[in-house]
Parts: sequence; C-alpha cells; structure tokens
Amino acid sequence: MKEEQPSLKKILQPYLLISIAGLFAFAPVSFMLRSLKNDIIALEYPINHFISQSIHNGEIPYWFNTWGMGFPLQSNLTWGIFSTPQMLFSSLFNYNIYTLHIEFMFFVLLAGWGMFYLLQKHILKDQNLSQLLAICYMLSGFMVGSTQWLLYITAAAFIPLIISSLLSLLKNPSLKKSIQFAIVYTLMFTSVYAAFNIITTYSLAIFILLWFLFFEKEKNKRVSRLKYLGVAAFFTILLCIPCLYYTMEVLKNIGRGSSITTDVGFFNSNYLHPYSLSNLLLPFTSVKMNFTNTEGTMLHSYMGLFILLLLPLAVWRTVKEKNKPALFLLIAAFLFLLTSFGGVTPVRNLLNILPGFPYFRNPAIFRLYFIIALIIFIGIAFRNKNMKELFFLKNLETKTIVRLTGLLLTICLIVVFLNINNLETSSLSNFTAFVRKINYKSSLLISSIIQACFLIIILLLIKSNRQDLLRITFTLDLLINTLICTPFFSVSSSSISEVNAILLPSKGFPLQLKGPDDVTTTYMDSKNNTWHNINIFRKEISTKDAYRGPLTLNNFYSDSSATKNKVTKTKNLVVYFENDSTTSSIQLLIQRPTNIKASVNVEDSSTLIVLQNYYAGWRAFYNNREVEIISDNRPGMSIKIPKGEGIVEFKYERKLVWLAALALHLIVILFLVWKGINGIRRHRVKSPYPS
Repeated sequence: MKEEQPSLKKILQPYLLISIAGLFAFAPVSFMLRSLKNDIIALEYPINHFISQSIHNGEIPYWFNTWGMGFPLQSNLTWGIFSTPQMLFSSLFNYNIYTLHIEFMFFVLLAGWGMFYLLQKHILKDQNLSQLLAICYMLSGFMVGSTQWLLYITAAAFIPLIISSLLSLLKNPSLKKSIQFAIVYTLMFTSVYAAFNIITTYSLAIFILLWFLFFEKEKNKRVSRLKYLGVAAFFTILLCIPCLYYTMEVLKNIGRGSSITTDVGFFNSNYLHPYSLSNLLLPFTSVKMNFTNTEGTMLHSYMGLFILLLLPLAVWRTVKEKNKPALFLLIAAFLFLLTSFGGVTPVRNLLNILPGFPYFRNPAIFRLYFIIALIIFIGIAFRNKNMKELFFLKNLETKTIVRLTGLLLTICLIVVFLNINNLETSSLSNFTAFVRKINYKSSLLISSIIQACFLIIILLLIKSNRQDLLRITFTLDLLINTLICTPFFSVSSSSISEVNAILLPSKGFPLQLKGPDDVTTTYMDSKNNTWHNINIFRKEISTKDAYRGPLTLNNFYSDSSATKNKVTKTKNLVVYFENDSTTSSIQLLIQRPTNIKASVNVEDSSTLIVLQNYYAGWRAFYNNREVEIISDNRPGMSIKIPKGEGIVEFKYERKLVWLAALALHLIVILFLVWKGINGIRRHRVKSPYPS
C-alpha cells in the first residue's frame, strides 16, 4: 500500500513553531522594540543601504565611493554584489534600518529551518526531537553572541543546508542533486564571512573522504557518486569562480592580502576560553565573563538544557552500540572545540599548514562547527528514539536523564547558595542601570536561579508524564535565556526610530556641499555612544578616518592635513586643482558612485584631483576624450588638463563584474523558483471532493 503524502499544512507546522520560538526569543529585534548595535549598524547597515540606494537610483553598486574614499564591491571578503540574498533585500526594499532587522530575523529563522530540514530528512525519525534540536541550534550561544555580525548569522543559516544537499547527493546521486549542491554552496560562498568558507570547504572534503572509506553502504553506486560529485564540483567552481577571481584581485590591493600569523596576539584574539564552558549550564554568565584577549560575544556557547541532558546518554549509547558515524561526529565536535580555544591548545596553529587558515583570526568561530557536530551527533545517537522513550517510559535512559537533571539542579542550587548576597536588588527598578552595572557574580546568581527553576519544572513534568508541556519547557529555556542576553549582545538602549534619527539616511546621490576635510565620519550622542560611518548615509566623501575594519585599499590616504595644504578656494569640492589660482574655477555637475563630472576653467595647464581611490575600472575624460589617470599622486586620482574651459568626467566601469554577478543571480533565482514550485506541487492539499 502506497504511503499517503502528508499535507502541506502538516509539513509547514514545525517550521511555523520554530519561527514563533525565534521571533519571541529575539523579541526586541523582531518586534522592532530596540535597535541592533555595534558592527551590524556600523558596517553592514551602511553597506546594504548604499547598495540599495544605488540600485534604486539607476547605479550599478560595484563602487562604494563613500567608504574610505572608495572601495570595490566585488568580493566575498566581507560584502559584495555576488550575494544573491543581499542583492534581493537591497532590490526588493528601499533598504533602511527596519529592513536590516527583517533581514537579520530571516537568517536567524533560516538557521532553525535548515537544521530541522537536515535532521528530519537525513537523521531523525521523530519530528519532535528534530524540532527541539533545531531550536537548540537556532537559539544557541553562537547565534546570540554573534548578532552584531550578520555574516556570521548567514553562515549558521547556510551550513545545515549545505550538509543536507551533500547528503542527498551522496545517497541518491543525480544531475539535479549536483546542481542543487552547487547553488547552495555558492549562496554560502558569496554571503558569509570568508573564514566560514575556508572551514566549511575543508570540513566537507574530509567528510566526503570519510564517507567513502567507512560509511558507503551501496558500493555499486560508487562510480555514480564519484561522477556526480565531479559534476557538483564543476558547477560549484563555475558559479563561484567570478567571485573568487575578483576577490583575489581585491586581496592584492589591501593590507589583509597576506598572512596575519606574525602578529600572534592579534591572530589568537577572540578565542573561546575553556573556563567559559560553564555557560553550557549557566548561559547568562557569558555576558560578564572577562578573559584576556577575548570578549563575551565569543564565549557564549549555550545549547539548551535539552542538549545537556541528552549528551552523556548519547555518549554512553555510542560507545555501547559502537555507533561509528556518531563516534566520528563526537570526535569532530571535540576537535572543533579544541580549535576554538585558540592559542590555549596547539590545534588552531597546526591548521595553519593548510592554505587559507593563516589569513583569519577569531578562533571562537569554530564553536559554530562544534555546536553543529554535537547536535547532529545527538540526532544520530537517538535516530530511532522519540520523546516518550527518552523521558517517560521509566527505563534506564529515563532514569539516567532524571538523575542528570537532579545533578544539574544540585549544582545550580549550590551556586545560588554561594552567591545569594551578590544581587543588587536596588537596581532592578531601573532596567537600563541594572544592565550596565551588573557584575559577573550577579549574572551567575541570576542564571543559577533561572536554570534551577527550569530543572525543577522538568523533573515535575517527567514525573507527571506531560510530554507536550516538557517540549514547551525545553523551548522556553532557550527562549528565556536568549531574551535576557539580548540587551548585552544584541540590542542597544536606543529605539529604532532614535537610531534612524541619529544616522539620518538620505535618498539618492546629491552633490556634496561640504569639503571632504569637513565631513565627519563619527558622531557621539548624549549617552556617549559613538556612531561610525555616518557620512555613508549622507552620501558624502570624507578624508577622515572611519570605522572601516581591516578592508582598506592600500592607496587610501586619510591625512586631511595634506589635502588642506593643497585645497584653498575649491576646498568645498571633491574635485580640485593641485595648484589653485584665483582665476581658475570648478563647478561640480554630477557626483554619483561611478560618475563624477565637473566643468572647469583654467588660465594655464594644471593638475586636477578627484578624491577617490584609484582602482582598475576608473577612466577619465576631458571634453569627451580619454586622458591618462595619474594614480600615484595621492590623495585621490589626478589628470593633466590644458588651458581653457572644459568638461572633466571620471567614470568607473567593470562590465564583466556586473554581468557575471547578474548571470549568477538569475541562475540562483530561477533554481529557487523552480524548487519552490515543485515543492508546492508535490505537497499541495488535494480536495476530498470530486470536481
């Protein structure tokens, strides 16, 4: 008898529940109550706003003219036009701070959806276990601690989908599965912090090798698997090579194009300190943990009480049953954990023998792979189990979980007893003051009380056989612990409207009224908070230092004193004469990212300078005739112009960059649309009545 196809409603229900958990866990963000903060506001928001403004005003967004006097948007180092999700959000919306919050929540939820899809399709039979493990992943400490880096969140969203695509390809090799893997990998490759691409690619290669050595069951399919893996590799390289090529081009023109291992302190910074693993039980403590050369955002690794209660039992079952796949994943999780410790162990430095690893720091990002490996390990260990068998049958497994719950409860109560005098209750009436003044011992006490309450409830629910309430409790544990950490890691004390008023984004690309030396790049508000890159929202070029991160072109020149010596009468323009005279004149006509145009009148031949970094793609014209650009006469680019009146124009054109990006976006979008239509057709609800 043919198995009945589940309805679309039944298929979507767990995704809806995962969405509800994510939306409420990040309520200050999802309900627009408070603004996101730090790097996501200082870096990713202005970049996305700029790209969107370019698209909506007829500009190809491949030259970022207000970022350190110009930077090409053609790589996957931190941002670029090859990311289909980024281009879709920028094109479909007139990108503002509200769009940023929507985009952030989309990728948080996508992480949960992707993990559930992976577990349910390839690993677990029980939907409830898959759903809980997916929520554990979506609301893990990595997600909460990484909220200021959108490109970390996108990595967490795409990696489960890549693993699922690869497993589908290995189990049932076909051309469709090969193309699917290539597209999903490309989405990740173009949309995440580059370090995740390096780590993920090596991890996938090792996994494929281990699959063929130890786990391949149908040997007769080996030739087919190898053939379609080759096809997948071909399409992956084909789709990624334009972005990779132009990324390598950028690397040759920035300071980060070489290894950073020579600066040992910098290279090992932002690691996961071994002592911080206490937040696997007491997550709120991570907000005030203090270790040298790292910070709380890199220390948060919580995965929920559900994971903590199942982990010892999963290890015991793996050893007892000699479960080889689970054992390999457990070892992988342990190695990723050791790597995340940075310089504390030699593992991270040993990886530098592999190409790519010496070029990025932040060892704590490896804890994402630790979390992924651990969750999949638990899924494999309990592949044929369900919630009832684990928590309510009063067998050895249930008794073990009850004892573990009691042990964790005892630990929490001891911590409460030892720190009961450390909570400053007087500050609770003022939440903002409480957040700012809280110390480590207070966070330890609060976390212990919260976790003790949850553990007591778990024991009572197991005893009373309340399965639905137990699932809700495990979800609430993650939801509450995420919610109380967001004021520290995720959101500022300012509302979205307040932040919008400070940044004051403008539409279009008006002529700049201030001289580049007078344009400020930072602003300090009444709360002594510093806001960076504010000039980007006004579309103003500045010679002053900004919060650029490591990506600055080698020929960037920010010494404003040097330009002041050269700029006198025309200092209010981004175009000026090197040697000004009282009889020369300039009128700026157009100032757009890829086109700067001015009318000039000089009594003698002169050198004219435009304040943009020189990069391949810039061309200069005088009276519609191309002239040579002098690129080594910093600041900016220079051209020689003759005596008399004329029109000067600088244009930036990289047609191949844009055509390659456009072709990639069309391929990805067409595939996603086709995939969506097929999914709806396959699972649509059929009417029980004849038409």
